[in-house]
Formats: sequence, C-alpha cells, structure tokens
Amino acid sequence: MSPAEGLVSVIIPAFNAERCLRDAVDSAFNQTYAPIEVIVVNDGSSDATAEVAAGYGERIVYLEQGNRGQGAARNAGLRVARGEFVAFLDADDYWKSTFVQTCVEFLRSHPDVIAASTGLITKMFDGTETLHPYPFCTPEGAAREPFVIEDFFDFWARYDHVRTGSNVIRRSAIDQAGLQREDLRIAQDLEYWGYLATFGKWAFIPVPLWIGNSRQVARRNWLAKYETRRRLCPDVEQWNSRIEPRLRPSEREGYTRMRGRVAMIYAHNKILAGARGSAYEVVRKYGRAMPTCTMSRVLRGAARLGRGGWFLGCQAIYLKEWFKAARLRVGRRQCAGRGA
Repeated sequence: MSPAEGLVSVIIPAFNAERCLRDAVDSAFNQTYAPIEVIVVNDGSSDATAEVAAGYGERIVYLEQGNRGQGAARNAGLRVARGEFVAFLDADDYWKSTFVQTCVEFLRSHPDVIAASTGLITKMFDGTETLHPYPFCTPEGAAREPFVIEDFFDFWARYDHVRTGSNVIRRSAIDQAGLQREDLRIAQDLEYWGYLATFGKWAFIPVPLWIGNSRQVARRNWLAKYETRRRLCPDVEQWNSRIEPRLRPSEREGYTRMRGRVAMIYAHNKILAGARGSAYEVVRKYGRAMPTCTMSRVLRGAARLGRGGWFLGCQAIYLKEWFKAARLRVGRRQCAGRGA
C-alpha cells in the first residue's frame, strides 16, 4: 500500500492509560496541521483504556493486543498506518498544537532529511516546567534556527535531545529500516532512533513542542509499570547489534558515548531487578563511556571498590529508588488534591 501523500499517522501505544489517553489523543486532533490519522494500540490494559478510546468512535483507528510492550504496540500501529509521515506519541505525553506542522514543513523543505525532532518540556508535579535541551531551548526562546544535525550520535550523546514523541519521521525511511525490535523491553525506542539515523539525516527544531507529564507518571504508578521491564532487561550487546555494523567511522566516537548512556540505564535496571552480577559486568565493560552524572559516578566508583563496594553501591541505588517512589507518592497526592 502506497502512503497517502501529506497524511501524518500518529501511533499511540496505551497501557492502563485511562486517565491520560484523552490528553494525548486530543493533542493529536488539535494540531494546526491536517490531515492526521490517530491509531491507538491498547497493549493489554486492565483498566478503562478501551472505553476511553471507544469514546472517539471512528475518528481513531483502534487496535488491541496482549501486553507485549511498547515496541510491539508501535509495530502494530505501523502495520496499518497509511501516512507519508509517522509520529509516535506515548499515552502520558502530549503535543503543543503546532508540533506536526512545524516538523512536516521542515521535512518538506529538506527532502534529504528523514526525521525532525523538536525541543522538550517536562511538566513537574508542582506545575513548573523545565525546557530541554539547553542551550538550544531557553525561557527566552530558541537559541538558533532549526538545523540539520551533522553528526547525530555526537549531538545525541551531548544533549540527549530525542524522546519517543518528539519526532516526525518519513514513512519511506521506516519502510527501508523496518520495524522496532520487540525483544527490547527497555530503551527499544532509543535503539530505533539510533538505527534509523544510519539511514539518513535528522534535523533538530529548537522549539519545545513535546510535553512530558510527570503528573501522569505519578498517577500511573511508574514503579509498578517498570517491574516487568526490569526483569526482562536485555544486555547492551543485544541493544547494539543492528546499529554498530552500519556506523560510519566518523560516527563511532559519538555512538560509543551514546551507548554508554544506554549501558547506564541497563545497569541501573538490572540492579533494581536483582541482577547485580550482570549489572557489574555492564559497568565493567562500558563504564568509561557512561555520561558524567551522579548515577554513573556511583556505578563506576562502586565497581572499582570490589565486591563490598559494589554491594554498597547497589544499596545506594535501592535507597535512591525508595526516595523516588516516595516523591511519586507525594506527586500522586498533589495531583489528587488539585484534581489534576
């Protein structure tokens, strides 16, 4: 089936998303751009997600599957998507009204670019907002005009600028690359962006048009959501397997640092899943490439101190997660108190 010219297919995986799905779907329908098709994929929800989706009737394409993860849900949406362009949106995030138009206009004026991403807004529990990435997105406005990224992996490693819902992608590039990997339950979206980047150029539009909603994360019991994913956390080598063979020599340095970020994510999740030995091997192998932050310093420092140090480092990470859970509980109470 040939893509419908100009159509943008918006694919929204939804797992137990009854409280936030409307915000995501409405933000897609409220875009200044048309035409848009919205595809909601219910990934085995046990709440009223199906009823919320049913309220849109034939305005959306609705699919159901067992709980197979976001990658599988996005792939299900891709199989029925008809658009010339594709955008993914998680059910607990949403867009400003000009997101799609801004991205599509850039792609139309740059036919050699396969994807465009925008700046990011994270809405915190107390209603405050943070902009990302700095220095491109600031309260004073965009620091520069939209641009084609010269070295995607270097830029990504430096600025961590990509989120699942912050991109619009040409369907032709997706057809060339193939679907997302369903065997990666953690960071499968990061793997897909990296893999797609080996097929063509990406652009960055330094205007914050994607909104990640921490209030909805608090509502949805973030920790419980990730328990299954953590138990199924893959190895870095699995994540790496289809990207690295396609890299150009000039991309390897930036990619190594980006892979270090993924390694840090995997080590953290393996520790929380109880796989401390496997996490130690990740840090031993990839620790030098991990980004400079508190988490990586704890992981690398603990690994250097031997078995006892590693045990203490893991306990520190457990404690950090306990405090995170406490903050989420406070966030839920704040949301409930505001009726948000």
